[in-house]
Amino acid sequence: MRRQILKQGTAHAGSNQVLILGQPWDYPRLLAEPPDWFHDAYRIGLWVWELDQFPGDWKFAQKIVHEIWTPSSFSAKALRRGTDLPIRVVPHAVDCPEVSPLSRAEFGVREDQFLGLAIMDLAACPDRKNPLAHVRAWTLAFGHDTSSHLLMKVRFKKNTTFARRELLREIGNTKNITLVEQVFSDRDMAAFQRMADVYLSLHRAEGYGLNIHEMLELGVPTLATAWSGNMDYMERYPHSVPVPYRLVPYKDRTFAYQGTDLAWAEPDIKFSAGALREVRARWQEKRASTMTSGDPSDLPRNVMYASRGNSATSPNINQGLTA
Repeated sequence: MRRQILKQGTAHAGSNQVLILGQPWDYPRLLAEPPDWFHDAYRIGLWVWELDQFPGDWKFAQKIVHEIWTPSSFSAKALRRGTDLPIRVVPHAVDCPEVSPLSRAEFGVREDQFLGLAIMDLAACPDRKNPLAHVRAWTLAFGHDTSSHLLMKVRFKKNTTFARRELLREIGNTKNITLVEQVFSDRDMAAFQRMADVYLSLHRAEGYGLNIHEMLELGVPTLATAWSGNMDYMERYPHSVPVPYRLVPYKDRTFAYQGTDLAWAEPDIKFSAGALREVRARWQEKRASTMTSGDPSDLPRNVMYASRGNSATSPNINQGLTA
C-alpha cells in the first residue's frame, strides 16, 4: 500500500543497506537496540522537512546515516543547507486503488451537492496545516449556501485539542462544513478521496503533500498553496490550482520547529474563494450538460476532470530523481 513507506521502522534496501523509516528525532527510540548487522550496514535515512532551513536539532543524525533520501526538491534544498551528506530526491509512491466512493449519505451530504474535501493530520503542529484557512475560504466562497458542502477529515491528539476547539468555533453554526474525525483504513481513505468534487490544501508548509498528489492523480481539481514540497509535481496537472501566498514569520503554538528567522507561507484566502467558485461553476455546467444528454446514473463524481490519473506516470520510491 502506498502509505507503507510512511510507517516507522527499518527496512532492507539492499544486500548491505538499510533504510531508516523515521525522522531523526525518532532515532533514539527506533535505534535504541539495533540488530547486530545494523552497525556495518550502509545506512540511509528517509527524512522529510517542511521549512526552508536545515533543522538544527537533526545535526546529531549526520553521524548515524551515510545518505539521505527525501521526497521533494524543496526538502532536499533545505537539508543541503546543513549537511554535506549525499541527498537523493525520492518521491513518495502514489497509488490510487480502484475502489468505489464512500456513500455521501454517511456524512449527511446529498448526491447533488458540490463536495469539497480537506484532509489533515493535526496530531502535531496544527498551524502548519492551517485548518482555519479552509473554513474561511469556503465560507467566503459560498457563505451559507447548502448546495455546496465541505468535509474536513481531521486527526487530533490530546496535546492539540486546542486546535479542535478553535476549529469548531470557526465552523460555528455553518451548515455547509462538517468535521469528520472517524478513523479510516487505507481502503476507506481511498474511497473517501473519491467522493470529492474539489480538494483543498491551504497549508503553510509541506515536505511533500501526499494527499495533494493522490487527489491530483484521481483527476480532482485541487487547490493548494503554491509553496514547498507539493510544487515538485502540481504544475504537471492541468486541474491543479496553485494558490498565491506571501511568506510570513514562522509562528507555531506547539513549537514544533527550532531555528532563527524561520518562515512559511500564508495562502491567499480571497484568491482561494474565487477559485472555488470557478471550479463549482464548471462543475455545474458539466453536470447540467451530462444530465441533459446522458444517463444521470453515469455522471462522474469529478465532472470537471472525469478521467482518472495514471499512477504509472508518478515517480515513486524505486525511481529516485536528482534534485
